[in-house]
This record gives sequence, C-alpha cells and structure tokens, in this order.
Amino acid sequence: MKYYLKEEFLHDNNAKNAGNKARNDVEVILNDLGYAPLKVIVDDWYKMNVLNAQIHKYRALLRAFKRLKKNDDIVIQFPLLHHSLFINSILKSLKNKGVNIYLLIHDLETLRFVNDKTLPFRMKLRMKLTESDTFHSVTGIIAHNPIMKSVLVDKGVAEDKIVSLGIFDYLIPNFQEKNELSKNQPIIVAGNLEQEKAGYLYSLPKEPAYNLYGVGFDESRALENETYFGSFLPDELPAALKGGFGLVWDGESAETCSGVFGEYLRYNNSHKASLYLASGFPIVVWKQSALSHFVLEQGCGIAVESLHDLKATIENLSDDDYQTLVENTKRVGKEIRDGHYLITALNNLK
Repeated sequence: MKYYLKEEFLHDNNAKNAGNKARNDVEVILNDLGYAPLKVIVDDWYKMNVLNAQIHKYRALLRAFKRLKKNDDIVIQFPLLHHSLFINSILKSLKNKGVNIYLLIHDLETLRFVNDKTLPFRMKLRMKLTESDTFHSVTGIIAHNPIMKSVLVDKGVAEDKIVSLGIFDYLIPNFQEKNELSKNQPIIVAGNLEQEKAGYLYSLPKEPAYNLYGVGFDESRALENETYFGSFLPDELPAALKGGFGLVWDGESAETCSGVFGEYLRYNNSHKASLYLASGFPIVVWKQSALSHFVLEQGCGIAVESLHDLKATIENLSDDDYQTLVENTKRVGKEIRDGHYLITALNNLK
C-alpha cells in the first residue's frame, strides 16, 4: 500500500497566506496517485506544555504508523507541522520493519538559520534531532534542487537516495490564462510582506512600478511606485494578480538578497515562484539564488544581482524576447498546475 502522512490539528483553512498551500497541493496530487492518508490527529497543541505536547505527538504518530506493513510506502512532508523530537527513532523502527519512507522537504532549518548567531542551543539541538539525524533513517528524499541535494550529500546522506524536485507544484482551480502581458507592466510581489522578509519594499528605486499582494505591508511607508491590493486566499490570489513579472526576493535590501530569508534563497525553492509561474507570469529572481538555474534553463524569467539593475534589464529585453519568456512560462506553468514535478520526483525515487 502507498500512504502519506496527514497531520490534522491546524484550523487555518481560511488564512490569507500560503502557509499550507504547498502541503495541501501535495496531498491532492498524492490522492490522485492512489496514496491513502495516514492521519495523525493531534489535540490543541498550543494548550500543552512542551513535554506533554511531545509525548502527545509521539503517541499520535505511533497510532498512525501502526497500520504500516513491510513493503508499504509512506510519504512524509518535512518538517512535520509541529516538530517531534522522537521522529528519528520512530522512522528507524519503521525502516527496520521494511517500510519504505520518503521525505518531501519543504524547509531545512539548518540551512535557513545557518548564519544566525543568536540561535539558542536548544533550537540547534532540536534541529539536529529532528532534521540531520532523520535523513539517515529514510529510504529516499526529495530535495528542492541540485544545490540543496549537494548540501545533504555533504552532510553524509547517500547521494543515490536523493532526487531534486525542480520546483514546487501549485494547483489552481478554474485556472484562466493571462492575456496581453507586456514587459512594461508593474512587477508583482505576493506573499508575506512583513519587514523581516520584505523590508526591501521600503527602499526600492523609483522604477519600475510594483503591485503588492499579501499580509504585513505598512501602507504608511508605501513608495510612490507601489500599489497595494491587500491580501487574498491562496486559491483566489492567481486571478487577482496583475503585472508583467513576478518577483522572488527576500530580505531588507534592494541591493541584494540578505539576512536569514535572503540568504536562504541560495538553497531553497520559494513557493511564490510556483505561484507566479502557475499563474502565467515570467519571474525575476536573484542571480545567486538556487532557483536562478531552473529559471534560466527553462527560459521562464530573468535573473538580476540587484533590484537597482531591474529597470535596465527589462528595457534591454525586446518585446519578442519577453513573449518568448511568456510562452516558456505557459509551458512550465501547465506542468506546475498538473503536479508534474512531484510526480516525476516520486517516479525517480523508485
């Protein structure tokens, strides 16, 4: 039998952010492929102290995994929605039982916080217990891209059990194709617009113009070339977006991607890239980001070192060049909406 772990205890289906969109889409794709949900039902996590929450999660995982038999497959989205300090020992026992365990990585905290000198020791210990050790106890791993894969190999994970996803899939119900896109339309910025993640929004050059969508934007500090459209539910957002490119950029600076979130782009695939491409928009990425390799190889966007270079880079694109980007984006976008990248990665794991 083929299963996927389904954690049930978050009640934020109507949250106006993409927090669970990636995970929910994975579940839809796995359901379509014939995987059955293995439910982990957890009580109100936030009302328990740390010890009780860990014991409760441990017991819930054990109850769920009891159904697994030798040669069964289980796909686990990683990290778990709330960490279990016992996940490594549980997975080891499953593997010894003959169960095939596959991890789909959403985030690697050891990479995200690699340069954070203020990280408490207990968080470093927790990351080792729930992340680094766990990768040695599974059958296969789906990493974001070849750069993330190489980092895992450097940590001692066997290369032949890691495959690269390429880019996250993004399902769009009732998709409507965008028409009459042009390179001179505003740049789209969607997602978490809070200072720590998108502080660059308050120091952009005067051109080009930007259309902003999401939570956390301080409208009192909006620049003249910014238009804020508010926040939308993940499935409503694609139809609301208007512009010529979608921007994947993180950090406080328009000069370069910086800070914890900006540096993390060197390794991870930002989910908002999938949103833009699935919605039909070519994307702008940081030249030093892991995603720049995918974008340039697929011809579905442009890469810049600094947002101060963006105006000139767009001006240097001919209209035909831009339409080629749009056509390539349509091809990649359809694959993203069809679940192509997860399906391919799962096939490559076997």
